[in-house]
Amino acid sequence: MSVEVQTGARLHFGLLDVAAPFGGCGVIIDGPPTCVRVRSATTFQCDERHRDRTIGIVDRWQQMTGQTTRPSVTIEVVSAAPPHNGLGSGTQLSLAISLALLKQTSAEPPTRECVLRLANRGRRSAVGSHGFFEPGFIVEGLNRGQAVARERTGNQQLNPIDRRIPVPESWRAGIVLMDDASPIETISGDEEQQQFDALQPASDEERARLVDILTGELIPSIEQSDFDSFADAVTRYNRSSGELFASVQGGPYNGEATTRLIERLIASGFRGVGQSSWGPGVFTWFETEKAATLAAQDWEKRFPGTKLLVQRPLRHTERR
Repeated sequence: MSVEVQTGARLHFGLLDVAAPFGGCGVIIDGPPTCVRVRSATTFQCDERHRDRTIGIVDRWQQMTGQTTRPSVTIEVVSAAPPHNGLGSGTQLSLAISLALLKQTSAEPPTRECVLRLANRGRRSAVGSHGFFEPGFIVEGLNRGQAVARERTGNQQLNPIDRRIPVPESWRAGIVLMDDASPIETISGDEEQQQFDALQPASDEERARLVDILTGELIPSIEQSDFDSFADAVTRYNRSSGELFASVQGGPYNGEATTRLIERLIASGFRGVGQSSWGPGVFTWFETEKAATLAAQDWEKRFPGTKLLVQRPLRHTERR
């Protein structure tokens, strides 16, 4: 018996604040895909490339189930999105491993709460965690007062989804990855926490400006399939959110190479351009698959040292 779980990747358009409860928005796309397979075995085995992550999940599984030994399964990571590129790969992989493990070892369908607890993700952004179960354009943490109240009462659950909107089927997301990103442009783990600790919370005015773009422009443009308005709004929202991180990343984008790439894309006429999370992954949006295909044809000549991945927005999932 075996179980296979596949998921996509997450583009994060930016946080509303750099302090709890953070809040923000992003979209789930169909790749680069993450696929995890768990099958019965005589002893526990796992993929050595992701051993630390997997063992952490299995240890929590033992605590949850009261088992004194590891499960007799093989956990294989068939594919995974490239790490440390702002694509939410760690969250999607942890959730996929957790769901597959619970499906393989439990007689009952696993609840969302159990999967989230096992994965232990979503500390700052809940977009990827919610999007794993309900893909689309995800908005979370809009109501700062409610989220702060939850923290004060010791309720550390994820920010709830404020809005989930299917992205128009014809739109395409372009992910631009640099062949050689410098270490300063790849941030995760303890270094990421240190960066957040060094930041000042957003002022009321800064947060209000981001909320205005999000609720007054981004959300309506997606609901109305208005690509031009969406592309303009996501670029401005992403840059404004990035300004909250300027003191640690040197500007609205993380590092000189990412900044130059974004500026070149915008100057070349690309739309809906920004940095996903800490980067160095950059996104750009296309209104149609034809437009994305045309852009990809001579991409490496126009932007040497980078590659373009064209992905579809995920709108539905059978995962519950």
